[in-house]
Amino acid sequence: MTTFKTKRHIEIDEGYQGINLTEFAIKVDEQIDNDNIVDTFIRSKQFSFDSLRDCVKAEPDKGYLRQAFNIERIKITDFKKTDKKGTSKFLSDFYNEPDWGDDRSDFAKLLDRYFEIHNQIETNNFYILSKDWFSKEDDRIIEPESWVYIYYFLIIYVDKKSNSLTLTEWTYD
Repeated sequence: MTTFKTKRHIEIDEGYQGINLTEFAIKVDEQIDNDNIVDTFIRSKQFSFDSLRDCVKAEPDKGYLRQAFNIERIKITDFKKTDKKGTSKFLSDFYNEPDWGDDRSDFAKLLDRYFEIHNQIETNNFYILSKDWFSKEDDRIIEPESWVYIYYFLIIYVDKKSNSLTLTEWTYD
């Protein structure tokens, strides 16, 4: 059995962009691989509620945007597995996209704040999922979130040495 308990929650905002980071202590009773840990996590209350932004948790019936993925439909195979270097490359490539306009500087500030955390991470077990990888008709993304967010992606990393799983939710609305 795998359990998750919230250790810390940080919200980093720049303009209309933000990172919602939640770190969980994990307890794994049996030998379970990282894919199964993440798959169990994305179907848990800790993913669907505990890792939401504070304002959404405080007023769940208000019309705040939520996660853009349908947790009943996404699977671990939808995520791209990578390492620390691959995650840095994903973020750098995203930053270097040509269609940013004036908001690139806000993303750069988010990156700087995230890399302060990322550079201290010792694990190489990262999972990335972006709404941009799905068509608008795909039932793995939810409306209105999927079309309101300009970008929306998740980065999850598992560190078995420190018994932790961290979710970073990146949004721009």
